[in-house]
Amino acid sequence: MNSQFNRTRPRGAALALAVALTAAAGTVVSLSQPVLAQSQHSEQPSLRVSKVSSVDDKSIDITFNKALGSDILQFTAANSAYAAQYIKVSGGVAGGADAALDGRPLSQIAGTTVRPVDTSDHRTLRVVLGADATLDGHTYELWFDGGSDKLGDLFFRSADGGVLPGSSTKQSKFRGTSQDAALATVSSAKQVDSRTVDVTFAGTVWSGMPVGAYTGTTITLTSGDSSVHPVYVESLAGTSQRGYRLYFGADLNSDASYQLSLGAGLRLTTSAGPATAEVVATVAGGGGAYAAPKIAGAEVGASGDTIEVRFSHRIAKAGDLGVKETKTGVSGTNVTADQVRGLLRFTGLTTTSGRDVSQALRDDAAYFPDASTLVIKLDSGQTLRAGAHGRVALVQGAVTDVTGTASTSTASVSVEAPRHFTSPGTGFNSNGPDYLKVDTHATTVFERYDYKVSDDGVSVRSDGVANKVVGQTIKTIEVENKYIKATFAPSYGGRLLSIIYKPTGHDLLYTNPVGTPYGFSSAAPGTPGNSPFYQNWLMVYGGVFPTLTEAEHGKYWNVPWDYKIDQSNGKFSLTMTKTDDVDYPFKPSKYVHGATGIKTSVTYSVDARKPTVDMAVSLNNPNAEDKQFEYWTCTTLAPGAPSTSGSPTMSVVSPVKTVYRDPGYKWMESVEQPAGPAGSGLLKLDKLKQMSNWTNSGIAYGQDLATMRQGNWWGVVNHENDEGVIRVGDNTKTPGMKFWEWGQNGSFDTNVYSKGNSARPYIELWAGASLKFFTPATLKAGQTLSWTETFLPTMDLGDVTNANTNGAADVKVDASGNVTSRLFSTAIGQRLHATLVDAATGKTLDESSFTGTVNTAVKLKGKVAPGAQARLVLTDAKGATLLTAESGT
Repeated sequence: MNSQFNRTRPRGAALALAVALTAAAGTVVSLSQPVLAQSQHSEQPSLRVSKVSSVDDKSIDITFNKALGSDILQFTAANSAYAAQYIKVSGGVAGGADAALDGRPLSQIAGTTVRPVDTSDHRTLRVVLGADATLDGHTYELWFDGGSDKLGDLFFRSADGGVLPGSSTKQSKFRGTSQDAALATVSSAKQVDSRTVDVTFAGTVWSGMPVGAYTGTTITLTSGDSSVHPVYVESLAGTSQRGYRLYFGADLNSDASYQLSLGAGLRLTTSAGPATAEVVATVAGGGGAYAAPKIAGAEVGASGDTIEVRFSHRIAKAGDLGVKETKTGVSGTNVTADQVRGLLRFTGLTTTSGRDVSQALRDDAAYFPDASTLVIKLDSGQTLRAGAHGRVALVQGAVTDVTGTASTSTASVSVEAPRHFTSPGTGFNSNGPDYLKVDTHATTVFERYDYKVSDDGVSVRSDGVANKVVGQTIKTIEVENKYIKATFAPSYGGRLLSIIYKPTGHDLLYTNPVGTPYGFSSAAPGTPGNSPFYQNWLMVYGGVFPTLTEAEHGKYWNVPWDYKIDQSNGKFSLTMTKTDDVDYPFKPSKYVHGATGIKTSVTYSVDARKPTVDMAVSLNNPNAEDKQFEYWTCTTLAPGAPSTSGSPTMSVVSPVKTVYRDPGYKWMESVEQPAGPAGSGLLKLDKLKQMSNWTNSGIAYGQDLATMRQGNWWGVVNHENDEGVIRVGDNTKTPGMKFWEWGQNGSFDTNVYSKGNSARPYIELWAGASLKFFTPATLKAGQTLSWTETFLPTMDLGDVTNANTNGAADVKVDASGNVTSRLFSTAIGQRLHATLVDAATGKTLDESSFTGTVNTAVKLKGKVAPGAQARLVLTDAKGATLLTAESGT
């Protein structure tokens, strides 16, 4: 699919305009990815301070001449202590309450914070002074001072790329005020209609108000002896964190007088601090009946193969399907073709092939990017007729909104296709020659929190992490051919950092935009640690990398590996080596293998004619005795998106039917059905394939990979555009498959600048030489264990039945015996033949001769007896079998 919606729609569009959303746990944001430091901004007009003013005796507003960049807005929302390091205020009176305002950095006044104010123009940062400083009615001067750092490199940048120039700004004068900062109070509360109430606070509320679905009891409307709690709370963007809308699950009495109570347990926090008593207000009547959800509008995508349907309210259920939503408004719920047909009726809309829209859908036909928008995808090769006019309507009662109100209207809204379709180009030339280009002197910048390594030379402790992000320049090797561009970082854990698939311009892997150390030991320095990780800390970077010879991320994830390069006959190889000679004395007690002496060799290879990267792993035990060890290949997968973002629609594709949940993550039992006796930890793998069903972070292990007929692969698919990535290996040698995800909310609600929080939007799958973490394998004396893993793109597939290095296929048989199949081959440009057969009789059901393409799958269909299975066979021009995929296995 090449929909422009898929490429340009911001995550959580319904709430992304809000700079900071308040929640019970603190501040969360949903903004575009940060602009990295060291970017060139000299051509853009400079950012400057246009106004400084006092809000009250604890607050100073700094307003700039234009909208601030998403990076400084995200940074200050996530880390309210950050900007205070670089802001100075002078003008205090000796001995007065403002005496601390003597030109020192505001960070030296304990408790001082700087946060973005959610104004409509995103131009304001607010300083909230700590307890030791209070403004008075004097004249003050404020300025920025970055010391030895340029202010632009400290993220003080505008949305258009301009920077605060130099290392310091001129002093801006402002008049203070002795008006006391006030605890939270409500300035107005009013019924909008029978199910919603708008609440406006007198001042900015930094935290305490929940956002999203609400099941608590601390927000109450009372009338006489009856009371009711909201079911949903919405932060109103552009209101300086003052406005909220409360949604109720039943109609309010229009004749009643209501009192609003916001309980003390919310700890509604203003510049004066948290409220310790309940906040109450009288609710003014107003508004009419609550309108049931309906279609608010529909629009065809620029490339003619998607239709975006917008609803008037946030949807909680579409038919029987629950619509997920994170606190920042990200959904990611996937919708099948049958489910779409149960929700919507299309009239007058046909494709260029003459098919009705409802019959031209993909199997994975739609997704909710947010809870009020449904993006519908046509199958590959299907586009609407240019300039076509039609209509779309809801089926009676098809959707239910967050108040529990079902749709009633079946009135249709118009849909009009563009007269000229356009698709975003990547510059890829499918007719260009094969080539291989290698840059051995490339670099990349890893933006991360600054830290110092402890005296033991290995660990990092929480007090060693500075309140500052720096750019770490890492030497890389870039290899590209006609189809892919791969980036390798031997100096940072021997990793494959990125695989850009050139036909789409998207990455197959995830790279962290801002790294933060986490997982520290709390044990005393110089004693064995109690961190989850070998070195008593970790920092997520991303890509694909080998971990050895211990569990988790091993010993060598962030250190240089030795390497050598070979290039000949259109093939490139990069061999990285590491001998396990480390035995860190302060490692946590669960790491038991010591310095094993095992020699690990990892050779990454790229062929000029293939869109794949091979990773050949060799483990040699040169010792005279057997050695226990662990080896895992860690993959951070986020296909079909830029390298620093992932899709909330992603799902795991895998032959695995059963997983073992780690004992620490019992929540999985509320999502999946058991696959073994009670207490066994065995669960069916169905709903947990889909990222949006990970309600929390967790670890699970795939079962039986080594014994499956079609078990040498697994991967991830992005259902926004049906781009995927597959890892193919030899799972008799790597029988372990570990799942890790941060959870949907953790992935998409986490501000990337949150210090110590590494939750990010990717799916982490691991291939292991043993079955699970802390269950070792054994390498016998003198033994060498070797295998090859291959990473390849898939296109136009929503699921996978089997895969190998030649491609991937999906074969399905429904209860009536109807067979559908799709095949994407990595033998691009070659003449190929696909045959769909009845697996029991060998009878040919369908076949196609074709040339492998970069972006579409071959589709075959047929019919078998109910309960029977079908097999898809891919052969080359000489009749050699390249891939088989059989349904039902």
